[in-house]
Amino acid sequence: MSNVPGMMSSGSEPDAQGVNVDEKKRKRMISNRESARRSRMKKQKLLEDLVTEVASLKVQIHNNTSKYEALMQKIVVLESENNALKVQQMELAQYLKNLQLMQTQMELLEFNLMNQPGRTLCDIIVDINEPPKVQSWQCHGSNQPAIMASTEMLNY
Repeated sequence: MSNVPGMMSSGSEPDAQGVNVDEKKRKRMISNRESARRSRMKKQKLLEDLVTEVASLKVQIHNNTSKYEALMQKIVVLESENNALKVQQMELAQYLKNLQLMQTQMELLEFNLMNQPGRTLCDIIVDINEPPKVQSWQCHGSNQPAIMASTEMLNY
């Protein structure tokens, strides 16, 4: 039996070819069904994997949100502490300037003391601490005379 066209050997060959075609068709249908089943299973597995990944990502988002909120609270606290420290730094800087000014004044007093024989540091300190002598016509130690307004000026 040959499959060469144009040669006929017996009357059963066309039936055999029909059977072979039907068999090939049946095998192809089975193969296609199996391929479709594998494709559906693959899609189902992919869908399950994606659902699992979505759930995992939601958990991560929740955890990261909690961490973010905790960090934001820490930032608020640290900014508050930083502001307090800046205020304290400014106060300490002013205090240091005052101390340096006092040191300069003390050095000046020592210099004056050294250049004024017979006077002691106590004498100079007493001079500094004595209130200035105010005349009755001076107002709060100013050098300007007090101005008295007459009652006639007030009743204009």
